[in-house]
Amino acid sequence: MDRKDFIRALSQHSLPQVLLFEGEEEHLKQEALSELRHAVLPEGMETLNETILEDPSLDQLIADVETQPFMADKRLVIIRDLPALMGRSEADERLIAYLPSVPESCILLFYCTGKPDGRKKLYNAVKKLSGIVTFAPLRGAELTRFVVNAFQEAGKECDDRVAEYLIFTVGSDAGLLRNEIQKLASCTLDRSRILAEDVTALATPSTECTVFQMIDAVVSGQRNRAFTLLRNQLLTGTDRMAILSMLLRQYRLLQHIKIMQYEKKSGDYIRSALGVPSFAVDQYIRQASGYTGSQVKKAVRICFDTEYALKSGRLSQDGSAETVVLKLLNLREKE
Repeated sequence: MDRKDFIRALSQHSLPQVLLFEGEEEHLKQEALSELRHAVLPEGMETLNETILEDPSLDQLIADVETQPFMADKRLVIIRDLPALMGRSEADERLIAYLPSVPESCILLFYCTGKPDGRKKLYNAVKKLSGIVTFAPLRGAELTRFVVNAFQEAGKECDDRVAEYLIFTVGSDAGLLRNEIQKLASCTLDRSRILAEDVTALATPSTECTVFQMIDAVVSGQRNRAFTLLRNQLLTGTDRMAILSMLLRQYRLLQHIKIMQYEKKSGDYIRSALGVPSFAVDQYIRQASGYTGSQVKKAVRICFDTEYALKSGRLSQDGSAETVVLKLLNLREKE
């Protein structure tokens, strides 16, 4: 089940007795755990009815699961990052055999940071009990709605376009978005509506957003700004390979735009085909218009050849991103 299925089952009191939380979206996973605690554990009785374990023995695990709840309907037993799910070891066969016998007075939760090994016997045993809950990153309209709702919880109004701009600026990680939303809310106490200008002034841009700005600077021939943006990213510890990969991705996107324009595709077709936030479409098209088809093709080749040379060990990372940005600037100035 996904996050929405979990919330629905929780509200309907139809959760399986054995659960496994997995997935990349740690913030949403933590929120789901908080909601599970709130639903299962009576206020004031939380510590008496919750047990958190790490790599327990089978006897300890069963003893905690079988313990009767105190002034509550259920106990919550949480096992974090069990090696039998996250590592090379396998679970005790007796544990696998025991899972269907977990009493109704307990919810047993295997909490995994990231993605466990789906080949493990224990994982598949929980899967047979319909207990796998996957927390994947939010996408598209669902992510936009998450941002709008989070601003509402913070007492602010935000339209979809500004929400998409924040997502583009910060990235799609729900935890980072929550932090930026709180920052924006606390810095705009004099009004209720969040504007795009607030995002530009206050939000911390992601590497992808910075690369977008870097290409903007390259297209407009702003040499100093392009290198300043690159240097700022390197100072924050961003890997040069990550920057190069994003440069390649962005220039491939511009190449797709040039090809569609050459094929005389309509503006609406191009917008729907790009698969990027609606507010950013016009900006990508504007960037593409600063190049000829030949220039974009050469830019893609510059990025691709450099990335390939790095991955094959023929080139050191030191100075690689700076060299690529310089070549891209020279490409714009020569043609």
